[in-house]
Amino acid sequence: MTCRVCHSQKLEQFLDLGDQPHCDSLLRPEDLGRKEPFYPLQVCFCHDCTAVQISYTVPKETMFEEYLYVSGTTRMLCEHFQNSSDRLVARLGLQKGDLVVDIGSNDGTWLACYEKYGLRTLGVDGAKNLADMANKRGIETWARFFNVGVARDIIAEKGRAKLVTAAGVFFHLEELHSVTEGIAELIRDGGVFCVQAISLASMLRYSQFDQVYHEHLTYWTVHSLDRLFAQYGLEIFSADMLPIHGGSMELLVAPRGTQRVDASVEKMRAEEKELGCDKIETYKKFAERVWQIEKDLMAILRDYQAKGKKVYAFGAPAKGATLLNSFHITTDLVQCAVEVNPLKIGKYIPGARLPILDERETDLPDAYLILAWNFLKEFLPKKKDYIMSGGKFIVPIPSPVVIDKDNYGQFT
Repeated sequence: MTCRVCHSQKLEQFLDLGDQPHCDSLLRPEDLGRKEPFYPLQVCFCHDCTAVQISYTVPKETMFEEYLYVSGTTRMLCEHFQNSSDRLVARLGLQKGDLVVDIGSNDGTWLACYEKYGLRTLGVDGAKNLADMANKRGIETWARFFNVGVARDIIAEKGRAKLVTAAGVFFHLEELHSVTEGIAELIRDGGVFCVQAISLASMLRYSQFDQVYHEHLTYWTVHSLDRLFAQYGLEIFSADMLPIHGGSMELLVAPRGTQRVDASVEKMRAEEKELGCDKIETYKKFAERVWQIEKDLMAILRDYQAKGKKVYAFGAPAKGATLLNSFHITTDLVQCAVEVNPLKIGKYIPGARLPILDERETDLPDAYLILAWNFLKEFLPKKKDYIMSGGKFIVPIPSPVVIDKDNYGQFT
């Protein structure tokens, strides 16, 4: 394998989570009679550009042509996108009629936030089901995988963009270099690219190993993204940290020399270096913490099992499949998962094969295993009565902890 960013062959594996199914290829009841495909899930470090990446690529068509994650499902994410839109319009001085292109636009939740500003918007998403959802709500969306060819089609039909955005998608890109080249062409005439991506520094700091799954091909720092963007005449001119998804970077990118680079970029770069994001030893220690999480979490779950108590998973996110399959957790320890997303209800988490039930129609367990821990602060108030009545939340990341009525206040 060569590095996805710099094409070096100096890659070193530091974490092997075994063979796992694609996390979002949820099983239907009729699928349970056959074994789903499993693929290696191994994480590597590039000694030349410091980019962290997985070694195996599941074809994008397998992962994204029908996608079950819907941006509009959670209140926190909707509020996050509205705040992001307001901030970007003000900072960049966007005017009525300017074009905003969102790559991996999902159901159009982010683009809908620009409606009040009179901006032209276009979504591009390879998931046909999500593109249909967005188009039905009046947000023009092309059901295509973005690359340089799509960028040129956009320019020909709509002109160049003043803002290109990509939230939670830049680590998904099989055609990484073609996508980056396309972005460079789209923003050539005074445009800006805003990328929001899970911070590798946050993953390291908080032991968020379950952010690793086949959809996430690369795990980014300012340094590794700089190496990529420089190849296409782009540079990062602003860097900020956002709380969404357990800690995400928001980077603003423009053609080199067209924007003043502010101090936030060097500040984030220095913080990453202090954390050791450029050293393989840091990642080896991270791997050790993963297996300590397994030991501690399994002790909690086995204690519940021994006492005959019920544990349900709360949510069925992609990261949850990584945790369950990495630790070989199946229905003997966690009986099911509960969800509110209708696209997931009635299906099964692959590998672990937990049935996904409608949360509103399912009895309460003795404890919930919180797989979507990144939305913990949204879940806790909703389940306060449950916890005060003796229910518990088992939160696995950054290290396993049980939230009950006695310590509830520490987490709100």
